[in-house]
This record gives sequence, C-alpha cells and structure tokens, in this order.
Amino acid sequence: MQIKVVFFIDSFRIGGMHKQVLYLAKHLDRSKFHITVCVQSDLGGLASDFLNCGVNIVSLKWSKRLQLSVFKHLIAFLKKERPDILFITAPQNLIYYQIARLFYRSRTIQIGSFRAMNFWMGHLGILYKPIDMLLSVWMIFTSRVIVVNSLAMENRYSNYLLFLSKRKFRVIYNGSDFNFPITKSPAILRQELKITSSDIIITMIARLDPWKDFDTLLEAAILVLNKHEHVKFLLIGDGELRSYIETKILHYGIQEKVIILGEKKDIYNYINVCDISVLSTNGEGFSNSILESMAFAKPVVATKVGGNIELLEEYGLLVPKKSPGQMAKKLESLILSEELRLSIGLKCRNKIKQLCDLDNYTKSYERLFAESFNRK
Repeated sequence: MQIKVVFFIDSFRIGGMHKQVLYLAKHLDRSKFHITVCVQSDLGGLASDFLNCGVNIVSLKWSKRLQLSVFKHLIAFLKKERPDILFITAPQNLIYYQIARLFYRSRTIQIGSFRAMNFWMGHLGILYKPIDMLLSVWMIFTSRVIVVNSLAMENRYSNYLLFLSKRKFRVIYNGSDFNFPITKSPAILRQELKITSSDIIITMIARLDPWKDFDTLLEAAILVLNKHEHVKFLLIGDGELRSYIETKILHYGIQEKVIILGEKKDIYNYINVCDISVLSTNGEGFSNSILESMAFAKPVVATKVGGNIELLEEYGLLVPKKSPGQMAKKLESLILSEELRLSIGLKCRNKIKQLCDLDNYTKSYERLFAESFNRK
C-alpha cells in the first residue's frame, strides 16, 4: 500500500525550500509513496519543473489576500485525496490547513518544517516577533514531527518550548543531485555582463529582504573596491529591498562595480562564472546558495550565524555579523590568492557532496514518513 504524502507549499518560486520539495517530489520511491504537491499559487520560476516531475499537482488559485475560495478548494481536495501525511513549510499554509481541517475529519498526520531563523516576518522588527513566535509554537504543537535543516535550527526552535523534548525535531540537512546545468560558458557570460577576464567576480545570491544584511555587504564592497580596481560584485535575487539597495549603490557611486541582476532561472551559470561567493545575513538555517557555491568549488565568505557555522567552520571564511571591515579582509585574502581560492574551493566541494548526498536525503524523508505513518 502506498502512503499518500501531500507537500503543501505557497508557490513555485525559485527558493531554497521550493527546490528541496522539488527534489522530494522527483525522487521519493513511487512504489511506496503517492506524492501530491498542493500549491496556493502556481506561479514562479520552478513551475515547469514541478509540472514535469511526474506527480499530482493541485493549485488552489490563491492571489495576494486571504480568500474563502482557497478554503473551499483545499477542503474539497482533502476530502477527495484523504492524505496520510501533510507536509507544511510556511505559516500561511499552516493557517489554511488548520482552519480547513475543522471541516474535514481525518487522521492525516501533519509534519512541519522550519527552513529559516524566522517563520513569519520575525526579522522585520519587534512588532512582528510575537506573531512569529505564536505561529511557530502553533506549528510545533500541531505537528507530529518538525523537520529542521541544521543543528542551529533545532536549537532555536526547541528553545521556544523548553518543556518539549528535542525528540520532536528531526535534523535532515538539505539535499542535492549536484546536477547543475551550465548553458553558457564563463567567457560568454563575462562578455554579456561586460566583465573582463581579469576581473574577480564576487557573487551574493539571496532574497533582497531585511533578513539578509546588504548594508554590511555594501560597506565591505566599498572597502574592497577602494583597494582593488578589477573586482565586480553581482547581487542575484529580488525582493522588497531592491529599490533601497539600488539607491545606496547610487549614493556610494559604485553602480559600475556592484550590479543587481535580479532573479535568475539559470542561476548555475552565475555561480560557475564567479570567483568568490559571499553571504551577508543576520541569520541562516541552511543556505542553498552556500550549498551550491560549495558544490561548484567556490570559496565562501559568510557571516558566522546559524547553519553557516556547520557548513563553513572548517571549509570557509566566517566573519561576525555587522562586521564590514572583517568581511572586506576575508574577501581581500581570496582576491589576492588564486591558490587559496582553489584550495578552499576543493575542500568545500568534497564536504558538501558528502553532507548533502541526494540518496541519503531522500531516504531520510522516506524513513520519517514511514515511521510517522506506522505510528498512526
């Protein structure tokens, strides 16, 4: 008998969580699991990947506001599908499901997952933090198991409710098939970007939102550019801070050296072409951009927070957060030494291929789903 597993996600946008769910949808054992992806909005750069991965896709046709029609569609879907396991990764999914289940009686097992150091906008200020904590606690209480992708995440969320055993949490590091399609050679891409072969490319791949620390990155970039003429910074991603970052870049007069490229579907071309990867962030669970940079044997400079420490303590260059001077020094050490870049990059690649092996990743989820179902 197949175990019916539903992945309930918000969209098909290009994001770390969405890529991880896509891997599971594609690679879970179909003889043991019947997979459905239920999505609020079927928009996003990964839409075609999900639609072509060979599993059942159900769209709730959500737009930007709370919609009664979503509850109607979700309740109808649940009554028809009668899933054994529902896997939830986002607060809006939790809210929709917990209200829908009032009209749907079943023994569906909820498995939750925290993928970042905030669940719902807890990074935006003190007014949001109580709501963030309330939703996080709601997720923990209503879920049979909580999956986290780093020890740092387990420590953070298990401390929310000290009387809960850590046994409620399961650490499963992100996985990857390491099959990253390269469709443009570095030479062609440099030509398109108007970057010479002698320029050192430093790339940061991240959402343009307040959880990432772009102020520190830009201050570090100024320090680097004051000493090194042949350096270009590429910012790949989009988000609410784009206009703010563009304004700061113009204010600093570094628009020729720091370029915002927006969201890129062919992201691997840009990782492949870069010389150094950087991630300036206020907190991190398990960064897919670090994972992918390490897989391409790129040295990574990152803030010493969360899961970054587990990934890079021995294999990368970590700096305290809000430390542009130290970040600039680490970047400079790599700019000045190709040998150092290659040495660290190779160590990074060897580590990440072992840590994020796709077969181990998939089997970890298969065991989790089977154990949860058998306890039903």
